[in-house]
Amino acid sequence: MDMKPLLLAATWILLAMPCHAGGDAETDWTRAFDAANAAYEAGQHQEALDQYEALLEEVSHFSSEFNAGNAAYKLGKLGVARLHYERASLLDPGHAGLEANMALLESKIVDRIADVPTLGLKDWLRSWLGAEQLRGWLLWGLICWCLAWGLWMARWRKTRPASRSTVGFLGAGSMVLACIGLAGAYASHKRIQAPQRVVVMVDRIDVRSTPSSSGTVLFQLHEGAAACLLHDTEGWREIELDNGNVGWISRDAVEGV
Repeated sequence: MDMKPLLLAATWILLAMPCHAGGDAETDWTRAFDAANAAYEAGQHQEALDQYEALLEEVSHFSSEFNAGNAAYKLGKLGVARLHYERASLLDPGHAGLEANMALLESKIVDRIADVPTLGLKDWLRSWLGAEQLRGWLLWGLICWCLAWGLWMARWRKTRPASRSTVGFLGAGSMVLACIGLAGAYASHKRIQAPQRVVVMVDRIDVRSTPSSSGTVLFQLHEGAAACLLHDTEGWREIELDNGNVGWISRDAVEGV
């Protein structure tokens, strides 16, 4: 099996991963984050939201997205809250606190969009994939890769057939684990690049059959509703809801996750 493509893909993913600023810049960012938290605790939710969003312009950060969603929810900005919660979900899917807050938010949203039923195993597997898990999968894959080659090199130094077989078996097992790790990294990367989600940011909007104001109105969506983006054209976006319904919506009415 030619593993060179997997190794090249792993290297590309590693190089594509953002580097975090260090030193004074990191200290200043931490202070700004603490200040935003203090504003939230003091009940200054608009100020806290503004500060969280300013921080998120510099770096992708789960806690800032999560807290920004909480601040927006306190302000009654359901669309903004959903947007930040959706972005936080990309970073850490399956987070218990996020799921609870998302459920609370959805209870306030007018639209009740039921998901297409999926197997529980699929949902469990998806919780292991995401931006936060990408580095761990990649590290695991690369460590097992190096271990496998090290074991196979050591195998040639063994003189006893039994020892050679044992070391060879361990090397093969390590290579399998390396492939699993690299596959997990690839799947996490693909999840980040999956069809973009969009969130309705206006009170109410018509969803039409064609990308035109003369198209038939299929249904309406309200602030905070989310959907997958299928196509993006000038002035219009084709979306698909979690229940499978498809239609076109004004581009200005939604914002991408």
